[in-house]
Amino acid sequence: MNLNKFFFLIAAFLILIAAFINVAPTLITGNFIYPTRIDSTYIRFHSIENSAIDTNLMRPSDVGLDYSELSLKTASGELLKGWYIPTTDTPANTILIIHDLNQSKLMMLDQIKQLHDRGMHVCIFDLRAHGESGGEIFTIGMPAVGDMKLITDTLLTFLETKHIVLFGMGIGSAIAMQSAVFDGRCDAIVLQSPFNNLDTYLSRYSYKKWGNMKYLWYPIFRKKVEKLLEYPVSDLDLTKIAAFNELPILFITASDDDEVFTSETLQIFLASASQKKDLFLVKKADHNNIALVGGEKYYNRISNFINTVLPREPKKTRYKKLAFNDYERNN
Repeated sequence: MNLNKFFFLIAAFLILIAAFINVAPTLITGNFIYPTRIDSTYIRFHSIENSAIDTNLMRPSDVGLDYSELSLKTASGELLKGWYIPTTDTPANTILIIHDLNQSKLMMLDQIKQLHDRGMHVCIFDLRAHGESGGEIFTIGMPAVGDMKLITDTLLTFLETKHIVLFGMGIGSAIAMQSAVFDGRCDAIVLQSPFNNLDTYLSRYSYKKWGNMKYLWYPIFRKKVEKLLEYPVSDLDLTKIAAFNELPILFITASDDDEVFTSETLQIFLASASQKKDLFLVKKADHNNIALVGGEKYYNRISNFINTVLPREPKKTRYKKLAFNDYERNN
């Protein structure tokens, strides 16, 4: 091999490495940072191949519920799309559902109806880059927490809002816990399948996605997530955050969940500083079918917990608003 061919091969190899470094983050991060957008177009498209998908169930009115469409603009310009489903019982509690990764409000119609039928005002928004909300990139960090603050601001303008309960599922549970501690205006929390540490969650996610190739791809994946978080993934530790939470909190976990182990949820439960906390294990359920397997018992447990820890009589909100004004002045 002459010298020119040798240098040509070296140059080609370096170009391939550079191309890999530039392209790999987009290819590797997949649907954790670039989620599958489950909106009406997605559902109609997949209904062609799957006759079990009912395209007549696309909004709360399709299950007999009156609702309002909400559209909020974030500080960075993305539109958040959501629904608000009030109940006629004005002293009722308001529950804000925060869905899991790669889900959307369109997938939550049964949960919405079940909770509404148990006497709650229900609100749900598509997270950034999910469903009908704007944005292309999703992060579990402070932008998501900021979005919950914006939604809470809106709910507190409604005259019927007395108590707000954050109900986070999977990834949404981490957003709910952060919001409860950093914002502080909700009155109770329900966490379904919360992971104890984001590093643990991402490591398991990577193994399921790439198997033994995880050791090659995970460092790149983690670096991309940390760039969006602006801090190490190990710092998002719900066991540590829970130690600062004194709000009533219900933990829900599934016995056969291979995405978030029951032991992780138990760790957060034990770490929580709340004096009013409960743990509900749904047997023979996995990460994606907890509500379906839990059935009436699942929804009754959530409803009973909320109604027990939060009185239904009207609550004065003047001090809450004053506290929020202090927060705004200090930040």
